[in-house]
Amino acid sequence: MRLDLLLVRRGLFSSRQRAKYSIKKGAVIVNGKTIRKPSTQVDPNAKIQILGEQRPRGYWKLREIDRFFNLFKGEEIVLDLGSSAGGFLLYASERSKFVYGIEYSKNFENSLLSISRRRDNVRVFIDDCFNFNLDVLPKLDLILDDLSLPFSSSFTALKRFLPKLKDDGRILFVHKIGDNQEPFFENLKVLNSLKSKNKKEVYYLLKK
Repeated sequence: MRLDLLLVRRGLFSSRQRAKYSIKKGAVIVNGKTIRKPSTQVDPNAKIQILGEQRPRGYWKLREIDRFFNLFKGEEIVLDLGSSAGGFLLYASERSKFVYGIEYSKNFENSLLSISRRRDNVRVFIDDCFNFNLDVLPKLDLILDDLSLPFSSSFTALKRFLPKLKDDGRILFVHKIGDNQEPFFENLKVLNSLKSKNKKEVYYLLKK
């Protein structure tokens, strides 16, 4: 049986997409051997080990970005705009002091609140970042902006939170190339950028 299908059949992953992603990342061991090809045929009774908990795709995306930009030192207060399934939240909670997440869609509410219950350095708000009360947030060291919006809307949302960013704070801005808008960051300084190999995205590291 295909390995990705077997993982779902056994209840180790909630979807084949997540199973495939973890296999390709080397997080699945079959009979003592790391398998990286989802279509690999394996014995249905094979001994399978999963390294770490099941993680959303955003976790692995932020890990790759962090390895390039060196985002985290360990003591950061982080804001995650557009938390979605919680991948950025999970990764940031492992690499920083505290993470605040804001997500508009109630479709992700249960999974995000579950993360906040399991991890004592995560707090999640199911709210609209365009109307969010900034007073509940402390000063921030890092803002992660991965909103699923055109550049102009995503940047408008980001600007609301800039007063909360420390003078030496930084921003990770994810630009979706397909929105047909050229990024213009006004008075923010672009420290570095990285184009994704697998997605139509460009990652910008910014500061005030």
